[in-house]
Amino acid sequence: MSFINQSISKVGILRGIQVLVVDNDRDSQYLYATLLKGCGANVVTATSVEEAIDVLDWLLPNILICETRFFGESIGTLTTKLSEMRARGGSPIPTIAITTWISDTLAQILDLGFEGYLLKPIDLDQLVSMIRHLVVADRKSPPPYSLRLRIKSKKRQKAPAVIEPQSDR
Repeated sequence: MSFINQSISKVGILRGIQVLVVDNDRDSQYLYATLLKGCGANVVTATSVEEAIDVLDWLLPNILICETRFFGESIGTLTTKLSEMRARGGSPIPTIAITTWISDTLAQILDLGFEGYLLKPIDLDQLVSMIRHLVVADRKSPPPYSLRLRIKSKKRQKAPAVIEPQSDR
């Protein structure tokens, strides 16, 4: 029996994938971040729904991994934010729900807009495989970018073109 996770040997398998991990358990957050960084992903973490929404104002992750239960916050607020981003013409962001609650049914998770579901304690290889399935396999564009930032554009006025008069010498 091997205690070494197979994903650790897959260095670079998630190279260029931007992941947002939202979990109020810092140990779980650290575990996911360490594993995913070891596989080449760029990882940003948030400890609350509110913090995740703030992060989404400046970051467009390729995938979101999220605990489903937060004290005093509703996960629905986060899924609403993702829906609003999509409605404004943004690319859909695949989401994976992670929970310790067996009472959460798959149907409830999917109704919230999550594409995947894992029960804690999760199988780390399964997490990496799910990310690859939802992001890497569907990626059609050439080279993956290491970080996709969301930049709010301000309309810039172009400077008028200056035309030098030509002399008739």
